[in-house]
Amino acid sequence: AVVSTQSGHYGRGGCILIVEPTNLIYLEMLVTRELVLFSLGYFLLSLGLIFPPNEFYGFGLTIEHICSSLLGDEGLHFIRYHIRLTSARIVIHSFIPLVYYIIAAAYFSAFEVSIKVAFVLSLPCFTSALTVLKWWRRGDWSDHPLARTLRGHIRDPAEWIAVGNTISTEFRRYDKFMYGKTWGKVVVTDNWILRCGLYRMDVAYQPDVHLNILTTSTLKDTRHRTTEFVQINVSSVNTACRDFVIRLNVMDYADLTAKLQAPILNVRNIVFQQSLSDRFEAAFREEVLRNGRYEVPSQVEECIGCLYAPADVKLSKLCDDRDQGDCRNCLCRPMWCLRCLVKWFANRQNANAPERWLGGKAPCPTCRSTFCPRDVQMVETMG
Repeated sequence: AVVSTQSGHYGRGGCILIVEPTNLIYLEMLVTRELVLFSLGYFLLSLGLIFPPNEFYGFGLTIEHICSSLLGDEGLHFIRYHIRLTSARIVIHSFIPLVYYIIAAAYFSAFEVSIKVAFVLSLPCFTSALTVLKWWRRGDWSDHPLARTLRGHIRDPAEWIAVGNTISTEFRRYDKFMYGKTWGKVVVTDNWILRCGLYRMDVAYQPDVHLNILTTSTLKDTRHRTTEFVQINVSSVNTACRDFVIRLNVMDYADLTAKLQAPILNVRNIVFQQSLSDRFEAAFREEVLRNGRYEVPSQVEECIGCLYAPADVKLSKLCDDRDQGDCRNCLCRPMWCLRCLVKWFANRQNANAPERWLGGKAPCPTCRSTFCPRDVQMVETMG
């Protein structure tokens, strides 16, 4: 509708309405409120697009999902995927102010001055993003920040593609460590530590790095459950590689250290709050060490659970006589590591009664013979 009075006019659509001057202030206040609500909603939607929460991932409202056909497969071409992803982000994010101007110009023409200011601010943002994208694409993406980062790890700058292919090959392996979603994701392969940022990726070569715990933080959700996070600084002796910080849940700390080549220093003596699973694993290990050793004539195989730790435990009925009780003698060879066996055992106990876990029983992961913690022995090689 269009409102016309002696003191001014208000445009919206194609109809003309004549109102009393006393109603003009009320109408302007009403439209102002609509514009404020629209701006607030658009701001929250834009914030969710830039830093998507879990709900946005669930509905597919992420750049990764929207542009999936253009980005390719992360599992096959990890480096190329993230080059395209960071480029798509900078372009789509630059569209946000321009789209706001277009919608505001169509529905809130009474605020011409404010909308023109929004247009003046949005146009340089969009054109700058296209200019940056054109610059990055030169020479098969050789000017992209990720390509420049990879060139810092080799003597011949033209070989950055070969380094990227090496990282992509290691990423395809099943034993990599990965934490988090696409933005802020931490990936540790056999030789590389990667942290995915919003518009760039930090890359460090494992033999060159020093790791140090910076600090820990605790968050509490609406159900009053606490989650502890640890921040680790990654510094490299390679001057071309800048330092960066990775952040992860302390429950994933052990899996991270198992994949790293260098130890993580704790010069500040920061103490982690042990999770329930960590406390149970420590108690389970103490119980197992009381059961003696099981000797084997040769080196054991890798654990079939995690596929990297040695299979260092054997199940043998030790709690009662062979024909008494619920436990049965297991004839399987050592196939599991203690950590995987503890996780298997804990997952088959009553989650509401953790104080009874050590007195519980579980089936063997392989043959389903019942066992208890007193039936688990550490493996020792003879001679």
